[in-house]
Amino acid sequence: MNKSKCDILIRAGHLLTMDPERRIYNSGSVAITKSHIVGIGTDEEMLHRFDARETINARNGIVHPGFIDAHNHIVHTSCRGIFQNIHDVGSSSINFADWKSGVTDEDESAATVAAGLEMLRSGFTMFIEPGSMFSTELGAEAVERLGLRALFSPPYLWDRRDSFDAMPALESKNLMARAPIDYDRSIALLETELHRNKDPESLVKGYIFVYGLGTASPDLLKAAHSCARDNKVPLHLHVGYVPQEADGYRDSIGKSQVVHLQELGVLDEHTVIVHANALDEHEEKVIDATGCQIVWCPTAFLSLGIGSDVQFMMSERYRKGIRVSIGTDGAFDCTPGENMLSAHHISQTYNDPISPEALLEMQTVNGAAAAGLNKELGSLELGKRADIVIRSAQVPEAYPSNNPIHRLALTMGTGSVETVLVNGKIVFRDGHSTQVDETEAYQSVSKSVFARSTRLGAEPGYRWPVVY
Repeated sequence: MNKSKCDILIRAGHLLTMDPERRIYNSGSVAITKSHIVGIGTDEEMLHRFDARETINARNGIVHPGFIDAHNHIVHTSCRGIFQNIHDVGSSSINFADWKSGVTDEDESAATVAAGLEMLRSGFTMFIEPGSMFSTELGAEAVERLGLRALFSPPYLWDRRDSFDAMPALESKNLMARAPIDYDRSIALLETELHRNKDPESLVKGYIFVYGLGTASPDLLKAAHSCARDNKVPLHLHVGYVPQEADGYRDSIGKSQVVHLQELGVLDEHTVIVHANALDEHEEKVIDATGCQIVWCPTAFLSLGIGSDVQFMMSERYRKGIRVSIGTDGAFDCTPGENMLSAHHISQTYNDPISPEALLEMQTVNGAAAAGLNKELGSLELGKRADIVIRSAQVPEAYPSNNPIHRLALTMGTGSVETVLVNGKIVFRDGHSTQVDETEAYQSVSKSVFARSTRLGAEPGYRWPVVY
């Protein structure tokens, strides 16, 4: 029998494919040529079928499609330790909006590299950045240097400010000066990231994120939706973040936000609403009717402290067949690798548990759908991109070994990732980046944050004495 040639063969892995049948290979192999998966099957079958230029022995570790963070303000990771609570106003000399607006191009690049390394260590191969990065060119260069994937939107598409009365920490004169709340500015920016989509091999692609939360006029929303559909990209926006914002929208417009979006004609299966924490019964029916998607940010949900003020609906939405994916929002006091565990505990708190199987779907195939890339990413299948993570079986959290689904969703977070391939290229090996100097990256982001803190007068105040 003549063997087919391939570039890389990952063998002896416990494969969680996330394919339509959700097949698990107890001892399986994946063949890769260039950027795509060209074969998948049992170890014995694949060793007979393929002659590989390079073979990676997974040593019975879990092999899975790269996780996708469906909502990550990637630069905001750099505000760790600056604010006790980013939602507070008056507890610091500046607020969170001031911190966001005070970022330089170099700050954004350093933060993106450091946050990207953290993602790789947690098994993530892609994130969706929701329009909060000013220097997208440098950001894209940082992402590509790491070998990650990302989806970028133009920054801060908005033309109304009413909603900020309910969320004062998200507004400042400095931020509004740098990203004016203006219809003409927003319209001029709509298509500026879409040039990235011309190259099918590009790791960074463009889409449209309207800030939402009542900050967009009907004209801006309709223009954004039309632009997204014309260019075959998803439209995302923040919706139902906190009860105060949702109530303010009803008071201002005379109807709830999701109902209004439906009336404007901007909700469909390619529209993604982010958060959806505070929706009413009518809005839930609209979501069912329109087929729009939801990105849930469980760690952010916990940080908002709104548990007793809202009805928990994520488990029910998932059971109804609504595409729910998972995002980090801002990794202020967590890592992306902790999102599924947070989601698990939240659902248990509300006595409506979300299964590990559902969580893995949210973090893979549904995340790919939120990016509009479900035909390319999210599962290990023939013809899909080779974005693959290999977990070590030589770590304590890999045991007991009886249930790989439970382990991957809830216990094997940061630290178990051994090798990561993105687009068929090994970008992380033996627990470290193959693309960048990690020590240099960590020093760079630390210096960047210290300089920005000093520049903005927001140096962290230690509650305990520090001896130098």
